[in-house]
Amino acid sequence: MNRRLKKMIAKVQRKAVLKRNVKSLRFPTLTRPLLDAPILPTRRHDNAAVFEDALLDRICTAYIAAEDSAGEDDIWTELTAENAGFIKALKSRNFADLRNYFNHLFSGQLLFGMGHTDLFLTAKSPYDPNYFSFRCRDTILSLAEALAVKTLPSNQQTSLDDYVASTNGDLAPYIEKIEAELGHAITAPPVGQPPVAEIGPYLVSPDSIRHAYVPYRLRQLGFQANARIMEIGGGFGNVARYAFLQGFLDYTIVDIPYVNAIQAAFLAGAIGDENITLYGEASSAALKIMPSTRKQALPEKLELALNMDSLPEINYEESSEYLRLVKARSKFFFSVNQEAEKTHKGKIEQYCVPDLIRKEGGFTRLHRHPYWMEQGYAEELFAIDAAT
Repeated sequence: MNRRLKKMIAKVQRKAVLKRNVKSLRFPTLTRPLLDAPILPTRRHDNAAVFEDALLDRICTAYIAAEDSAGEDDIWTELTAENAGFIKALKSRNFADLRNYFNHLFSGQLLFGMGHTDLFLTAKSPYDPNYFSFRCRDTILSLAEALAVKTLPSNQQTSLDDYVASTNGDLAPYIEKIEAELGHAITAPPVGQPPVAEIGPYLVSPDSIRHAYVPYRLRQLGFQANARIMEIGGGFGNVARYAFLQGFLDYTIVDIPYVNAIQAAFLAGAIGDENITLYGEASSAALKIMPSTRKQALPEKLELALNMDSLPEINYEESSEYLRLVKARSKFFFSVNQEAEKTHKGKIEQYCVPDLIRKEGGFTRLHRHPYWMEQGYAEELFAIDAAT
């Protein structure tokens, strides 16, 4: 076969690859195109957590003491209404219902907007049945690159064939190197039957991978184990879990009360209930869970406040109140957020953190760059101006 014919065949083959993968080229969140990526085997993980009555009673007591109240509408107002059954179980101390919710935490809509549930393993996935596999592959590659245990591909200096080979190989060696660099595992804990992908001996989810980045990054930026840290909006508690594994000794989540209950159950199952303090409890546990309705009771002096993937989706009044709290009590503010400014369902406006910061004043940006772990997100670190 002559050289010219080989080139023509290779060109046709490359076009065929792009055509086959056109649907996945613009998957949300992915940091790179994945072309003919092998599909990872996926399934539900087990639930090994035991939710004893004593823990459920603590969770209900904290929720009731928080005295949840409605404010200006935002995305979380909608989600609170959709989880009325769970909230009713908290208010009535219905331990049987709560235990069922927590045993199946990653099923249904309880974690909608906070993490990947088993919906992503089905034909009803918001994007595509293969999206979960693609997201796991992409987050592993991204975290490996962020930790410098994998080199970055270059479109200028990498052929298409070499690029595809760099994304589609065995991921297990990267996970091994990532865990060695972090000093802890990135497997999904067996709490609430999370969806997982099987990669050699590892069971991972996009959340078990991507959430490991921020606590590692805080260590990299020089924050010490005894730094007093507050996370505004804690998802289902996985970033806090990794902060615990990174050795941070004074870490507080502040979130809406029903989400506090989810965080308490997940963290108790993943790291032990002796390592968490709930609202109204006296304890020196490393992880503290506080309701947003009582945010003024937060510590007077913080080394760092951080927010990940939530300030743009909180109503403007609440977001501004959080920033004023950060200005009054913290030395630094770390933000990882999207800036699309989408209008949700035609009526609920989302905001952009840099715009909120500019309007509030009193913050000095120390760095800004794309977030390693997700497309469309910016990572920023601000110092609080001394004058404030």
